[in-house]
Amino acid sequence: MKTLYTVITLLLISATSGFAAQSIAPDVRTTVKVSNRDVNRFVCPGTMQDMIYSKEKDITGHFSKNDAFIKFKITQVGSEKHYSTEENELFLVCDGNVYTIITQPSDMPSTTVRLIPPPGDSFKQNVAMFKNMPLEKQALHIIRQAYAEQYPSSYKVTETEHRVSVRPDLDVLLKQYVDVEGIGLRLKRYSITSLASGNIKVKEMDFLRSNVSPSLLAVAIEDHTLQPRESTRVFVVEKKEDGR
Repeated sequence: MKTLYTVITLLLISATSGFAAQSIAPDVRTTVKVSNRDVNRFVCPGTMQDMIYSKEKDITGHFSKNDAFIKFKITQVGSEKHYSTEENELFLVCDGNVYTIITQPSDMPSTTVRLIPPPGDSFKQNVAMFKNMPLEKQALHIIRQAYAEQYPSSYKVTETEHRVSVRPDLDVLLKQYVDVEGIGLRLKRYSITSLASGNIKVKEMDFLRSNVSPSLLAVAIEDHTLQPRESTRVFVVEKKEDGR
């Protein structure tokens, strides 16, 4: 694997006034769609302390460290499989906060649900982490975390699937937003795939486009040379327009 430092270009442009995993907050009754056939994961920003659900219903689960996992029972009747469609109430105790979840079993792949800490806690953790750090180092620090796929629990991570037009020989898919609330920065992780018949070069300058980010600060490309149908990751750090 390439060393991260060789693929980062910091642009330091002045910013002006940026399926899928789901996120839920504590003390709010929240409905989420989950898979009725695969294992679903709930991620706690600290320690998962308890998991309560009705064992009489078609649901099983367990928790360990910062994760909880649930799965719905599949009933076999003759040669046919019957999948659960009934809503279930689930309570998760994470870092002393109670999350009330109404699960909607659906015909969909396994999903990940992230439990968001109370807003004040996230802001304080992020501000302390980036205190006295220059803007270019903040951007570099976030890219390093994204490169290793290791984010602090105070970050808000949102999975997505959104195509962006950059150049004809590239398929560019936005896969993830990572908001660092309290600092006003957001990371976007793109997956890019070559559509060319031969090897191509990909440059950071290719992503200096308003549809990639209207307030871009930094770009990092994991692999600059792609063979046909080969994919790599692109990390973009931007200044959030709302300034949060």
